[in-house]
Amino acid sequence: MTVNNSGDPIHTTNAPQGDPYSESMIEASADPCDTKNHLRGDPATENQRLIEQWLNQYSLYHQNPLNKKIHYLCVPLIVLSILGLLWSIPMPQVIASLGTWFNAATLVIILASLYYIRLSPRLAIGMGIAALASIFMLEHTEQLLGVRVWQASILLFVLAWVGQFIGHHIEGKRPAFANDLQFLLIGPLWILADLYRRLGMTY
Repeated sequence: MTVNNSGDPIHTTNAPQGDPYSESMIEASADPCDTKNHLRGDPATENQRLIEQWLNQYSLYHQNPLNKKIHYLCVPLIVLSILGLLWSIPMPQVIASLGTWFNAATLVIILASLYYIRLSPRLAIGMGIAALASIFMLEHTEQLLGVRVWQASILLFVLAWVGQFIGHHIEGKRPAFANDLQFLLIGPLWILADLYRRLGMTY
Protein backbone atom coordinates (compact mmCIF):
# COMPACT_ATOMS: atom_id res chain seq x y z
CA MET A 1 0.00 0.00 0.00
CA THR A 2 1.31 3.45 -0.85
CA VAL A 3 1.20 6.54 1.28
CA ASN A 4 -1.66 8.88 0.48
CA ASN A 5 -0.12 12.19 -0.51
CA SER A 6 -3.34 14.01 -1.29
CA GLY A 7 -3.78 15.42 2.18
CA ASP A 8 -7.00 13.45 2.65
CA PRO A 9 -7.32 10.40 4.85
CA ILE A 10 -7.41 6.92 3.42
CA HIS A 11 -11.11 6.16 2.88
CA THR A 12 -11.83 2.89 4.58
CA THR A 13 -15.32 3.12 6.06
CA ASN A 14 -18.49 5.10 6.21
CA ALA A 15 -18.50 5.69 9.95
CA PRO A 16 -21.34 7.52 11.68
CA GLN A 17 -20.51 11.17 12.19
CA GLY A 18 -21.97 11.30 15.68
CA ASP A 19 -19.64 8.68 17.14
CA PRO A 20 -16.32 8.30 15.28
CA TYR A 21 -15.21 5.61 17.71
CA SER A 22 -18.20 3.33 17.31
CA GLU A 23 -17.53 -0.38 17.14
CA SER A 24 -19.61 -0.45 13.97
CA MET A 25 -16.75 1.13 12.09
CA ILE A 26 -14.80 -2.12 12.03
CA GLU A 27 -17.63 -4.24 10.67
CA ALA A 28 -16.72 -3.37 7.09
CA SER A 29 -13.21 -4.80 7.33
CA ALA A 30 -10.87 -6.47 9.77
CA ASP A 31 -8.00 -4.69 8.04
CA PRO A 32 -8.58 -0.93 7.47
CA CYS A 33 -6.63 -1.11 4.22
CA ASP A 34 -8.92 -3.70 2.60
CA THR A 35 -11.83 -1.39 1.79
CA LYS A 36 -9.96 1.60 0.44
CA ASN A 37 -11.10 1.06 -3.13
CA HIS A 38 -14.64 -0.03 -2.24
CA LEU A 39 -15.63 3.23 -0.61
CA ARG A 40 -13.74 5.67 -2.82
CA GLY A 41 -16.38 8.04 -4.09
CA ASP A 42 -19.00 7.04 -1.50
CA PRO A 43 -21.18 10.19 -1.19
CA ALA A 44 -21.76 9.70 2.54
CA THR A 45 -18.03 9.47 3.16
CA GLU A 46 -17.25 12.46 0.94
CA ASN A 47 -19.81 14.59 2.78
CA GLN A 48 -18.07 14.08 6.13
CA ARG A 49 -15.89 16.86 7.41
CA LEU A 50 -12.21 16.22 6.77
CA ILE A 51 -11.45 16.08 10.50
CA GLU A 52 -14.16 13.43 10.99
CA GLN A 53 -12.72 11.34 8.19
CA TRP A 54 -9.25 11.48 9.74
CA LEU A 55 -10.50 10.62 13.23
CA ASN A 56 -12.65 7.79 11.90
CA GLN A 57 -9.72 6.26 10.05
CA TYR A 58 -7.40 6.61 13.03
CA SER A 59 -9.97 4.99 15.28
CA LEU A 60 -10.03 1.87 13.12
CA TYR A 61 -6.56 1.07 14.40
CA HIS A 62 -7.55 1.61 18.04
CA GLN A 63 -10.57 -0.48 18.98
CA ASN A 64 -9.13 -2.51 21.84
CA PRO A 65 -9.96 -0.79 25.18
CA LEU A 66 -6.49 -1.45 26.64
CA ASN A 67 -4.77 -0.13 23.52
CA LYS A 68 -6.90 3.01 23.76
CA LYS A 69 -5.84 3.57 27.37
CA ILE A 70 -2.20 3.06 26.42
CA HIS A 71 -2.53 5.65 23.66
CA TYR A 72 -4.25 8.14 25.97
CA LEU A 73 -1.10 8.00 28.12
CA CYS A 74 1.65 7.48 25.58
CA VAL A 75 0.66 9.83 22.75
CA PRO A 76 0.86 12.98 24.94
CA LEU A 77 4.20 11.75 26.34
CA ILE A 78 5.54 11.24 22.82
CA VAL A 79 4.47 14.75 21.83
CA LEU A 80 6.09 16.19 24.96
CA SER A 81 9.30 14.24 24.38
CA ILE A 82 9.56 15.33 20.75
CA LEU A 83 9.04 18.95 21.74
CA GLY A 84 11.70 18.46 24.41
CA LEU A 85 14.21 17.16 21.89
CA LEU A 86 13.45 20.04 19.54
CA TRP A 87 13.69 22.46 22.49
CA SER A 88 17.22 21.18 23.15
CA ILE A 89 18.54 21.95 19.66
CA PRO A 90 21.01 24.86 19.98
CA MET A 91 19.85 28.00 18.22
CA PRO A 92 22.04 30.67 16.61
CA GLN A 93 22.93 33.40 19.09
CA VAL A 94 20.84 36.01 17.28
CA ILE A 95 17.74 33.84 17.80
CA ALA A 96 18.64 32.59 21.28
CA SER A 97 19.03 36.17 22.45
CA LEU A 98 15.32 36.76 21.80
CA GLY A 99 14.33 34.39 24.61
CA THR A 100 14.14 30.73 25.57
CA TRP A 101 10.86 30.21 23.69
CA PHE A 102 12.45 31.02 20.32
CA ASN A 103 13.60 27.57 19.24
CA ALA A 104 12.82 24.61 16.99
CA ALA A 105 10.02 23.41 19.27
CA THR A 106 8.00 26.60 18.92
CA LEU A 107 8.57 26.62 15.16
CA VAL A 108 7.17 23.09 14.85
CA ILE A 109 4.22 24.05 17.06
CA ILE A 110 3.40 26.95 14.74
CA LEU A 111 3.59 24.75 11.63
CA ALA A 112 1.49 22.00 13.23
CA SER A 113 -1.05 24.61 14.34
CA LEU A 114 -1.54 25.74 10.74
CA TYR A 115 -2.29 22.13 9.79
CA TYR A 116 -4.70 21.72 12.72
CA ILE A 117 -6.51 24.97 11.94
CA ARG A 118 -7.25 23.63 8.47
CA LEU A 119 -8.86 20.53 9.99
CA SER A 120 -10.64 22.05 13.00
CA PRO A 121 -10.06 25.53 14.46
CA ARG A 122 -11.60 24.46 17.79
CA LEU A 123 -9.30 21.48 18.13
CA ALA A 124 -6.41 23.69 17.06
CA ILE A 125 -7.14 25.97 20.01
CA GLY A 126 -7.04 23.00 22.37
CA MET A 127 -3.79 21.80 20.86
CA GLY A 128 -2.36 25.29 21.21
CA ILE A 129 -3.19 25.36 24.91
CA ALA A 130 -1.62 21.93 25.37
CA ALA A 131 1.47 23.07 23.46
CA LEU A 132 1.88 26.15 25.66
CA ALA A 133 1.57 23.98 28.76
CA SER A 134 4.22 21.64 27.33
CA ILE A 135 6.59 24.51 26.62
CA PHE A 136 6.11 25.81 30.15
CA MET A 137 6.96 22.36 31.53
CA LEU A 138 10.05 22.10 29.34
CA GLU A 139 11.26 25.52 30.44
CA HIS A 140 11.19 24.36 34.07
CA THR A 141 12.28 20.73 33.61
CA GLU A 142 15.86 21.23 34.79
CA GLN A 143 14.73 23.22 37.81
CA LEU A 144 12.05 20.70 38.84
CA LEU A 145 13.73 17.39 37.96
CA GLY A 146 17.39 18.23 38.08
CA VAL A 147 18.04 16.68 34.64
CA ARG A 148 18.63 18.15 31.21
CA VAL A 149 15.60 18.46 28.95
CA TRP A 150 17.08 16.22 26.28
CA GLN A 151 17.83 13.49 28.82
CA ALA A 152 14.29 13.44 30.17
CA SER A 153 12.90 13.63 26.63
CA ILE A 154 14.87 10.63 25.37
CA LEU A 155 13.71 8.53 28.33
CA LEU A 156 10.06 9.54 27.80
CA PHE A 157 10.31 8.97 24.06
CA VAL A 158 11.64 5.43 24.40
CA LEU A 159 9.24 4.39 27.17
CA ALA A 160 6.21 5.87 25.39
CA TRP A 161 6.99 4.17 22.08
CA VAL A 162 7.52 0.85 23.84
CA GLY A 163 4.04 1.34 25.29
CA GLN A 164 2.63 2.20 21.86
CA PHE A 165 3.97 -0.94 20.23
CA ILE A 166 2.76 -3.07 23.12
CA GLY A 167 -0.68 -1.54 22.60
CA HIS A 168 -0.66 -2.34 18.89
CA HIS A 169 0.52 -5.86 19.62
CA ILE A 170 -2.53 -6.22 21.86
CA GLU A 171 -4.70 -4.62 19.15
CA GLY A 172 -3.35 -6.95 16.50
CA LYS A 173 -2.88 -4.13 14.00
CA ARG A 174 0.16 -2.15 12.97
CA PRO A 175 0.22 1.57 13.84
CA ALA A 176 -1.84 3.87 11.63
CA PHE A 177 1.21 5.89 10.55
CA ALA A 178 2.53 2.78 8.78
CA ASN A 179 -0.08 3.57 6.10
CA ASP A 180 0.08 7.35 6.16
CA LEU A 181 2.58 9.46 8.10
CA GLN A 182 -0.03 12.17 8.60
CA PHE A 183 -1.55 9.95 11.28
CA LEU A 184 1.38 10.97 13.49
CA LEU A 185 -0.29 14.40 13.63
CA ILE A 186 -3.79 12.96 13.93
CA GLY A 187 -3.07 10.91 17.06
CA PRO A 188 -3.03 13.89 19.44
CA LEU A 189 -6.22 15.25 17.82
CA TRP A 190 -7.93 11.88 18.31
CA ILE A 191 -7.30 12.06 22.05
CA LEU A 192 -8.29 15.72 22.27
CA ALA A 193 -11.50 15.10 20.29
CA ASP A 194 -12.42 12.36 22.74
CA LEU A 195 -11.89 14.79 25.62
CA TYR A 196 -14.05 17.41 23.86
CA ARG A 197 -16.89 14.92 23.48
CA ARG A 198 -16.69 13.86 27.12
CA LEU A 199 -16.97 17.54 28.08
CA GLY A 200 -19.88 18.08 25.70
CA MET A 201 -17.82 20.34 23.45
CA THR A 202 -18.08 20.36 19.67
CA TYR A 203 -15.20 20.50 17.24
